[in-house]
Amino acid sequence: MGYIEMWFNRTPVYPLFVNGVEAIFGSNFKTPLKFLQLIFGMLSVWFFIVQMRKNIQLQAFWYLLLAGILVIPYVYNHKIANTILTEAIAYPLYLVVCIQFLLYFFNHNKKHITYGILFLLVLLLTRKQFIFFIPVLLVMVLWVSYQTKTFKKHLPHLVTLVLLPFLISLADSTYHKVAHGYFTNTPWTGIHLLAPAMYVADEEDVTIYTSEDEKAYFTEIYNSVSTKQYNQAAAKAQGEEVISHYVANFAKIANHTIYPIGKERYEKQLSEDDTLIKIDNTTTAMAFPLIKDNFKKWFSLFIKNFSYGFENSKYVLLFVILFFFGISKLKNNQTNIYKAIAFVTCITISNMAVVAVGMHTLKRFIFYNDWVLFFILFMLLATVSNQLEVNKKATKKPPSN
Repeated sequence: MGYIEMWFNRTPVYPLFVNGVEAIFGSNFKTPLKFLQLIFGMLSVWFFIVQMRKNIQLQAFWYLLLAGILVIPYVYNHKIANTILTEAIAYPLYLVVCIQFLLYFFNHNKKHITYGILFLLVLLLTRKQFIFFIPVLLVMVLWVSYQTKTFKKHLPHLVTLVLLPFLISLADSTYHKVAHGYFTNTPWTGIHLLAPAMYVADEEDVTIYTSEDEKAYFTEIYNSVSTKQYNQAAAKAQGEEVISHYVANFAKIANHTIYPIGKERYEKQLSEDDTLIKIDNTTTAMAFPLIKDNFKKWFSLFIKNFSYGFENSKYVLLFVILFFFGISKLKNNQTNIYKAIAFVTCITISNMAVVAVGMHTLKRFIFYNDWVLFFILFMLLATVSNQLEVNKKATKKPPSN
C-alpha cells in the first residue's frame, strides 16, 4: 500500500510508476501493472543476453542456460512481476545498468557509461542500496582512462559520478517537496542504521549521549528489545546462533520497536510527516556514536550478516578468489571474460556489503546477483572446452599418404 498510496517513506520512482499505471487503467490497474513489469523484465533479460553474446563468444547453449537463470525471479520464489514492490522494476533496471557498464568496460565506448549513469540514476531513486555502483564506476573509469590515455575525455563522466549522490539527493527531496510538501530525502534510513547497533548495545551505552531526548529514546528502545529478547545478549543466553537470531529479529527491532517508540514520543507535538522526519534525524544521529562505541561487536555482526547473505564463509572466499583472479588477469590478458569476472564479482560483494551495514541479508535484498556464479562458471567451462579443442587439433597427426 505504501507504493500505491505514495507514502512519505517511499523513494520516488516506483510509486510514480505504479500511480502512472493506475492513472491510465483506473481501479483495474493491477493486472496491467503485472503485465508491464513482466514485459520490462523479459526485455531486460533479452537485452542482457544479446549484448553479452556480441562481446563474449560462448555457445548458444550456455546463453540459453543463463537466460533461464536470469528469469528465475519471475517464475520461482519471489515472482517479482506479481508484486507491488520495488524489486519488480529494480531487478530489470539492475540488469540494464550492469550490461551498460560491462559494455563500457569491454569496448571503452563512452556512450555506454553515459547510458549506464542515466539508468543508474533511475535505479538509485528506486532502491538506494545500489549506491555501491558509484565508487566501483569511479575506479573503472579511472582505470580505462589510464589504459587508453584519455583522462581529459573522461573528465565529464568522473565529475558526474562524483556529483551523482548530490543529484540523487536533490531529485529525492524535490519529489517529496512536490508530493508531500517537505524538501527532504526519503526519511527511512536512521532506524535501519540504528537497529544493528541496538542489537549489540549494552544498557550503559546511554552515557554516550548528551541530549536528554536521545538518552530517553535509547533507554526506551533498549528496555524494549531486552525485555522481548531481540538483542545479542538474549541470543547468547539462550545458546542461539547470533546471526540467525539477528536476522529473525531485525524487522522487530527496526520497524516494530524503534519506529513505534519514536512515533509515540513525537506524534503528540508533531504532524505525522514531521514525526517521521524527526524519527529519521534522531535515529541517524544516534546510530553513529553507538556504532563507534561498540565497533568490535558491531563489526563482528556485520561480518556475520555479510557471510549469511552468501550462505556461508566458503562462498565468500570463493567470490573473493574469483574477484582477485579476474583482477590479476587484467594486467596481461585483458579479454572480456576476465573483465566480466572482475566486474560481476565486485558488484556482488559490494551489494552484500551495503545491505549488511543497515539491513538483514534476506533474499529479497540480495537476489539481484544470483546469476553471477553461474555466469562465471559457464564462461570458464566454455574457455576450458575451447582450449581442449584447440589442443586436440594441434596434437592430431596429419593423415598418411
